[in-house]
Amino acid sequence: MKTKIPVTVKPKKSATAQSPVKQQSKQSQLIELLKKKTGSTIEEMMVLTGWQAHTVRGIISGALKKRLGLNVVSTVSGSNGIRTYRITEVKTS
Repeated sequence: MKTKIPVTVKPKKSATAQSPVKQQSKQSQLIELLKKKTGSTIEEMMVLTGWQAHTVRGIISGALKKRLGLNVVSTVSGSNGIRTYRITEVKTS
């Protein structure tokens, strides 16, 4: 005859104890950066994400503008010629 070995069951941890603090995605970090009143330059976004310039521009064009429908505006400063990008509120007529 086989003898049954007792199995100990550990109590489940609460939901707050199981999930560690989730880090923000690079896309959400970019959105936060672009929501600043002053906006952000390509170089700042490259440092934040570790991406190359063409990848940052692609995310702005594809994911932020087209997929998420955000209103991303770029302006060039007259004095230094640096282009800045920022997210503005969409004005409805």
